[in-house]
Amino acid sequence: MDADTRAETPSQQRRRTGQSGTERGRQLDGVRMLIIGASSGIGEACARAAHAEGARIAVAARRVDRLEALAHQLNGAAHVLDVADYAAVKTVVRDVAENFGGIDVIVFTSVVVPLAHVEHVDAATWAHAFAVNAIGPAVVLRDALPFLSRDAVIVVASTHDVGRPRAGVSAYNASKAALDEILTSWRTEHPHLRVVRVAVGPTDDTEILRGADRDLLDELFERWEINGQASFEMSRAADVAGTIVSLIAAARANPSVITEVVKLAPCPGTPHTSEQ
Repeated sequence: MDADTRAETPSQQRRRTGQSGTERGRQLDGVRMLIIGASSGIGEACARAAHAEGARIAVAARRVDRLEALAHQLNGAAHVLDVADYAAVKTVVRDVAENFGGIDVIVFTSVVVPLAHVEHVDAATWAHAFAVNAIGPAVVLRDALPFLSRDAVIVVASTHDVGRPRAGVSAYNASKAALDEILTSWRTEHPHLRVVRVAVGPTDDTEILRGADRDLLDELFERWEINGQASFEMSRAADVAGTIVSLIAAARANPSVITEVVKLAPCPGTPHTSEQ
């Protein structure tokens, strides 16, 4: 066994080896979980990590081929979903709840990050960013509320850049700022509902900038570097997911404590996947 393997946590070992974790006890055994945005990146990694801890998994996203393959691997259910289609959100949430007999955990990781200088962001782009990043989670929460168990946990992925927006991602940052206010409203009006905003820092192994204009991205990165906002270190998606799953387990195991905001940042010295 090498040093890296010895340093793994039990959940990391189970994700790597595919073990069920029954020898040590699984953190989420039988928990009914809906993960939205699960076709890639952190959402997919959360589904795998939660399954390794015994959760029953339903996954939802737009890319049906990847989604169905993942659901098959995890003995779960796949639901094709565009979170900006609010009628579809209602149907998927209802179907998952009926299939499971309720919902214990929702993880929302769907996101769009349009890249453009603020003066070039058109109305349709502003509207779509808010539709997915802010209104989407609000609608999911609204439609899921009647089906949530008493100890339900809702985790919504956000960014630690709220309040310090970067150049070129104005629609993304503004929509995430709106999301923060929406989640605060949920906590205010439903104080016993555990709604957790996870502010995720730069993360490898995701497709958050899939299809981005590379020339514009290079230009923006130079601006971020000048402003002290460029990150040369990235968390691994599997580690972010493992942290989220552990957070969910801790929230369910400690009902007198409500976690509102958790910030995840890359560990200094962590290389990109391409550098390993």
